[in-house]
Amino acid sequence: MTNAATFTCSICGEASTDICVWCTKDACANHLCDKCKRCSDCCECEVKLAETPACSVCGEPAIDHCAECRGPICSNHRCLKCLRCSDCCGCGVELEPTAAA
Repeated sequence: MTNAATFTCSICGEASTDICVWCTKDACANHLCDKCKRCSDCCECEVKLAETPACSVCGEPAIDHCAECRGPICSNHRCLKCLRCSDCCGCGVELEPTAAA
């Protein structure tokens, strides 16, 4: 199994795994139009891009989409090894930070 490379969104600096089909710059899920697959700088659709989606696991602001189910995920519920959400991850890695004892 190969892991997807993670890059930085050219608009906001968050982690991204997708690129704009028009300008080919890296774009996170928050800045990529679902309809035309262009970044928010290049998109000409009349559809307003959504505000930051909520993590499908906890409801916190999402930074990316799960590599498997494509649901929005926050940094606490994204495995850095496989880029999947905690529901889809099979790595056995603790994804949520644990409180200091």
